[in-house]
Amino acid sequence: MEAAITQLDVGAALLRSRARLRRAAALPAGVWVAHWGNADTQTAYLKPSHHTLSFYLEGGHAVRCHQAPSARGEPGSLCLLPAGHESHWDVNGSLQLLHVYLPTLQWAQAAERWFELDPRSATLAERIYFHDEGLASLCGRIAALDWRGTGEALLLQQLTLDLQARLLMSQTVHRPRLGPVRGGLSPAARRRVLEKMETHLHERLDLAELARVACLSEFHFARMFKTSFGTSPHAWVMQRRLERARRLLAQGHATLDEVVQRCGYAHLSHLNAALKRAGLPSASAVRQMASAVTFFTSSITA
Repeated sequence: MEAAITQLDVGAALLRSRARLRRAAALPAGVWVAHWGNADTQTAYLKPSHHTLSFYLEGGHAVRCHQAPSARGEPGSLCLLPAGHESHWDVNGSLQLLHVYLPTLQWAQAAERWFELDPRSATLAERIYFHDEGLASLCGRIAALDWRGTGEALLLQQLTLDLQARLLMSQTVHRPRLGPVRGGLSPAARRRVLEKMETHLHERLDLAELARVACLSEFHFARMFKTSFGTSPHAWVMQRRLERARRLLAQGHATLDEVVQRCGYAHLSHLNAALKRAGLPSASAVRQMASAVTFFTSSITA
């Protein structure tokens, strides 16, 4: 798991600080949960590409953040570190942490698909040490689970989905209060384009066709899509194809060739390359792992 966690900026920073990765689990859509132990060291997070929610399981009283020197941690306290932030930490004494890593693309998808929000209107706030009873309860339940247990895999995914929903509802900076969000695709165009992508993931998607669905020129559509979601149409499609492939592999009903065809990959090595970039084993290995740990994806992320 350490090799995979190094692809996450915060995870790599913790390993450089000699933190101990006690366990980790990869969930659908590139979400990760990790249980860390650390003591008497220093670490820095320098503009990570993903969001991080941190929950103190043990210790934390003597940990200091240079950017918030008066803030004090303790068991049960939380930190919310959005993508792109910078912070430097002195870790005095020992501690244990639960981290939940949320890719920015997953966050954009959740905002749009769950609450029909323009992703730019649901920017995570940066918070160094705070208390939220609901978030703390969800984190505590996640930490108490056996992440490798076949009977708890569904509950682990559901709890992380509940956690993301609570973050969207309670820990975001809603920019519309400061003025309307300008540029990007309209809500109706966003829905039409995402539906088109989802329906035709197994086919060759054409930028011109997506632009026609949005009633825009190709050049304008590409710019407006990236303005709305912070990523290109190609990156969005690649992520959704990977999510579908992981789900089909975990369910175990389709053959490897069927998974390749239903997810729009050219061949099995193409799918394996996509899995490798996401820090995951090959398709056959994912299929084998599913016999011990069954992953499910709820209708929210389907």
